[in-house]
Amino acid sequence: MRLKGKTDIWFYGIIFIIAAVCVPILILSVFIEPNVFGAATSILVFVLTESLCLSIVIRNYVEFQDDALLIVFGFIKKRIPYENITVLSFTREPWSSLAASLDRIKIRTEQKGDIMISVTDKSAFLREIQIRIPSVIVSTHKGAV
Repeated sequence: MRLKGKTDIWFYGIIFIIAAVCVPILILSVFIEPNVFGAATSILVFVLTESLCLSIVIRNYVEFQDDALLIVFGFIKKRIPYENITVLSFTREPWSSLAASLDRIKIRTEQKGDIMISVTDKSAFLREIQIRIPSVIVSTHKGAV
C-alpha cells in the first residue's frame, strides 16, 4: 500500500521564491551586465535547488512493504523495519524532516530517534500501521512523545 505525501502551499512558495530570486540575477548577469561567474552561480543555484524541491513534490510518499515502512522524499529513501517503530504522535514541529507540510506524524524508533513524515490520508496511515504493529503507541496529543 502506498500513501501520497502531503505538500503544503508554503513549500510551493519556496519553489517560486527561489525562481523569483535566481531568474532576475541570471538575466542581469547574462544580458545587462555580462558576468560569467554571476551567471554560472545563478544557474547552478537555480538548477540544484529547483531540482531538489521539484523531486520532493514528485517523489513524496510512504509505502507499506512486507517488513518495513519505506519513506520516499525526493532523492531520499528511508526504510524503517516495523519492529523498530514504537510510538507515533501528531506534531507541527518545523524542524527538518521528511515532510513538505507542517501537518506531521512523528515516528519514534528504537535505534534511530524520531522521523517526521506527512501524508495526505493520516487515518489510512494509522489504520495500516496499527494492523502491522498492534503494539504501537499512538499519542493523539500534538507534539507529544
